[in-house]
Amino acid sequence: MTGAVSVPAAEPVPPGLAAVPDGPRTWLLPSWPDGATPAVLEQYELAPMPLDRSGQARRVLAAALRCCWANLDDAPWPGVPAPVPAVLDVYAGMTRGDAALAGRWATGELRRLADTGWLVLDEARGVVRTGPRTALWPHEALGPLRDLLRRMPGPSREALGDE
Repeated sequence: MTGAVSVPAAEPVPPGLAAVPDGPRTWLLPSWPDGATPAVLEQYELAPMPLDRSGQARRVLAAALRCCWANLDDAPWPGVPAPVPAVLDVYAGMTRGDAALAGRWATGELRRLADTGWLVLDEARGVVRTGPRTALWPHEALGPLRDLLRRMPGPSREALGDE
């Protein structure tokens, strides 16, 4: 299982899965033992998460976190919904080259990150928020991420719709 699966909150959680509550539903994610490496995926014959352009995916995830993790003193999950144009605006500030092409690639990365549980994307409403995988980040690992996000510029007022 590479993506996150959601079930009604009342459903029991099968062994080997971590439950991440999200209102009326619960996201089920594989729980790996501490210190597990990618070799565990091979041992269990599971495909790794698809990241064709991992550097780009990391930048898109950082842009989404910058927009969706409203209070960096809190945990990143569940985050707040942010307009997709705001995330794309932050991402555009981190890249060079053809802005239209970068926007299309970033939109594809948003979808892939949503498919794998790093983000929750509601394309119909045009919003994104942090995904259930961010709930499993250890607290002690969040410090450097918070520092990075504090240094990143936020989205423009136009991208937020505050023209």
